[in-house]
Amino acid sequence: MDFRQLRNFIQVVELSSITAAAERLNIAQPALSRQVKALEDELNVSLLRRHGRGVMPTEEGIRLARRAKAILEEVEDMAGDISGNSAPLSGTVTLGLPPTVAEILATHMIERTMTRFPDVKLRVISGFSGHVQDWLLRGKIDLGVAYEGQKSPSIRAQPIIIEQLFLIQSAQTEGGRDGVPIPVRDALGKPLILPNPEHGLRGRVEAISQEEQIALDVVLEIDILSTMLAFVERGLGSTILPLVSVIDHVRDGRLIARPIVQRTIDRTLVLMTPLNRPGSRLASSFAEFLTAEVHAMVATGQWPGTTL
Repeated sequence: MDFRQLRNFIQVVELSSITAAAERLNIAQPALSRQVKALEDELNVSLLRRHGRGVMPTEEGIRLARRAKAILEEVEDMAGDISGNSAPLSGTVTLGLPPTVAEILATHMIERTMTRFPDVKLRVISGFSGHVQDWLLRGKIDLGVAYEGQKSPSIRAQPIIIEQLFLIQSAQTEGGRDGVPIPVRDALGKPLILPNPEHGLRGRVEAISQEEQIALDVVLEIDILSTMLAFVERGLGSTILPLVSVIDHVRDGRLIARPIVQRTIDRTLVLMTPLNRPGSRLASSFAEFLTAEVHAMVATGQWPGTTL
């Protein structure tokens, strides 16, 4: 088994055809078939199923293609590290983001990466902060952005910004006006629509309510942001969210955002990098790039309700 065989096998899987892969790779189809057969013999498994329209990878074939892709990308990163910092960044970096952060940051970072580093492919996956940490520990992602509270001796967490949380209500709420402060006791005493208890935001709200001895009235538990906001807009409850998550709804006059006072509710966003494996030049450079982009978004008002 060598890198050439692995690269060629990935092409076969991605194109679902030995013929198409041979044309793209500019090699003879019989030679490519022999390479696949050699891999199957070496691993003692069937990697492809043939059918009338081409081939389909078996479960073992899918696993091999996935692992081979990760290995080849790591080799590319290693080559960049060894060749020196003057070489242009290239390769693939995978970034994990919480859903509320992905709403504002994913598209921005993909567009900026394409402009600034055309040879870098950015992958973005979204999940709760606990999931992002788990993905980082297992090597599924290279970098993770999460909310402070996830602790691990194998992860370095660097604070990026502090995000203030607001009481979000329907624009039709009686007596409510956008931007008018509300005491924390009044805010947390309202019927609330919140994510499930595994969500970091829910944990933050519950911690404050316990410290202030306020009994929460959670009328709905919804993890999908768009669905949560739809119910809030209909007046079925209020919620607690960062301003950036609802800024378009507020500007359109569908929701109002009220600062919580007497005790503010905020949370710190951190950039997580792994300590249990060596970091690549690409990952470390991209971490600096991401931090600078987030700070620029805050400074220019693109990420409202936050401080550095």
